[in-house]
Amino acid sequence: MKIAVKILDEQESWQHQLNVYQGYHQKYAKFYPAESFFYHHYLLEKFSKPNLSEEELKEVETYFTTKIYDKEKLEESKKIIEKKAIPFVLEKNEMLQKLPIKHPENLTINLSGAMSGGFYNTEKNEITLSPQCMTPNFLPLIITHEFTHICVEDDVKKYQLPHLAKERLVSKICAEVLDFDDHNSVGDKVIDKFLRKENLENNYIQTLVNIQTHYRQQQILQQGKQWRNKKGL
Repeated sequence: MKIAVKILDEQESWQHQLNVYQGYHQKYAKFYPAESFFYHHYLLEKFSKPNLSEEELKEVETYFTTKIYDKEKLEESKKIIEKKAIPFVLEKNEMLQKLPIKHPENLTINLSGAMSGGFYNTEKNEITLSPQCMTPNFLPLIITHEFTHICVEDDVKKYQLPHLAKERLVSKICAEVLDFDDHNSVGDKVIDKFLRKENLENNYIQTLVNIQTHYRQQQILQQGKQWRNKKGL
């Protein structure tokens, strides 16, 4: 697999930060607090509120491009990633070959001046992260975590796994198959009983089917409970 590292300029970084803001309120606010997405006191204050006006967004953009974006730090991080993270990702990618999942031939790592963690794009096989939010030792882990998301996303969609199941699947692959402590470990821990090492490595597809069945059963039980409550039973 070939890995390229690209530094985003201030406008590209701002667009990424804006996308994170919009995506957070559209998709993730019900799962995570705002401080999990915005690692800067000013951005946290502003972006905790949905639907900012154009004038308000322009004010945040000005602050971002003049006070937050730091190309020198991004260049330093690029060197660290090339030296430490890329060899780690390549090593873990070899271990991922044992699973019947997507195996990209190319990966692009975008270094953003945003202050909002790591994100992945399965269509472009891209990871975009904010390295100044992370320690050098954490960079290889977060990149591998996001890369694993890219590898399993097709299966997540095929088996209609909910968001918290997807996050747990990735965390447990990192821990059980790739043998590292995934500090990004999140998701629904109830399904850990399905995500044991032997299940992931030897019966990956059946494991996803079992998880899908689990959630369908939970949905049926919840619907039955709602029906009984409605009928006063």
